[in-house]
Amino acid sequence: MSQTIAQILKAFEATHHHQSMQQLAALYEEIEAQTTRFRQEFSIFCGAGCGTCCEHFNPDITALEASLVAAYLLLDEQKRPLIERLYNEGADDGPCPLYDPESPFHCTVYEVRPLICRLFGASASLDKGGKAVFRRCKYNSEETMPALISFDRPVATLQSYSYALRSLDGRDVDLLSSQVRMLVEQLQFLISLLENDDDDSPLAS
Repeated sequence: MSQTIAQILKAFEATHHHQSMQQLAALYEEIEAQTTRFRQEFSIFCGAGCGTCCEHFNPDITALEASLVAAYLLLDEQKRPLIERLYNEGADDGPCPLYDPESPFHCTVYEVRPLICRLFGASASLDKGGKAVFRRCKYNSEETMPALISFDRPVATLQSYSYALRSLDGRDVDLLSSQVRMLVEQLQFLISLLENDDDDSPLAS
């Protein structure tokens, strides 16, 4: 688990958000390990400095995924200006409002990025026949990954990871900008209570 996520969990440990955040963090940690092995085994890597997928995509995410992003933005004062972008940007065809074209790393919330951002171009998916395949990202002009891989053994797929996420949060998904705005408002209120109330019992309910 990253130090950033550990700090978020500690900050919200007295709230009803803590358990679900902790479960999501554990899922992210498992996915990170699995996708790292997958990429290394099949030589799947994005081109250096590529962020083209973020330029054309504002993902639909769950409220649970948004809670980690919102907490990250609220707890890091240097990140708080990014909240303004969520109100001014966010069309469904991109770019992602948390994408920074001037940074070589592009994602301003990389450590708490949602599931699809962790899996895009880094996992297998099921084809129409239900078979696991990997297809090269259409934006990978450098061809730093194989064009097509078919698997003759079980591998984790984007769909299986999505089912795991939905088992934690079955609520409707919405655009990242909308979900994170909503969670920023909710968590901001909790943070104000945490800062002003020595007795944390009301937050544990």
